[in-house]
Amino acid sequence: MRIAVVDDDPIELILLRDLSADFDSTLEFEGHTTVRSLLESGPQQYDLLFLDRRIPPHREYYETLPMLESAGYDGRVVMMTAHDSGVENGDYRFELVGPVNKIDLLQPDTLKALIHHA
Repeated sequence: MRIAVVDDDPIELILLRDLSADFDSTLEFEGHTTVRSLLESGPQQYDLLFLDRRIPPHREYYETLPMLESAGYDGRVVMMTAHDSGVENGDYRFELVGPVNKIDLLQPDTLKALIHHA
């Protein structure tokens, strides 16, 4: 399974990759520090995206999710956040999960469930 972590803080990629290796060593992780980088790489190659809710230069998820939709992504998106002020779910071709607090992703059972339901 190919997983992209889209976050301006590269530590998120390291944490998610290292924590998931404890339960599935076959997962392939790739990091992107911008949505533009993800889109240029071809998001369709990923089965699962972990997307920071507020990734610069965008202010909020309602700017980035339509970009994924326009690019034709149809996998699963887990929206990560350090502050959950709720999300209005739109009608997207992909499955949107979350927002999930980044602290909760450090729990192996939570991370495993999110990955294995992709």
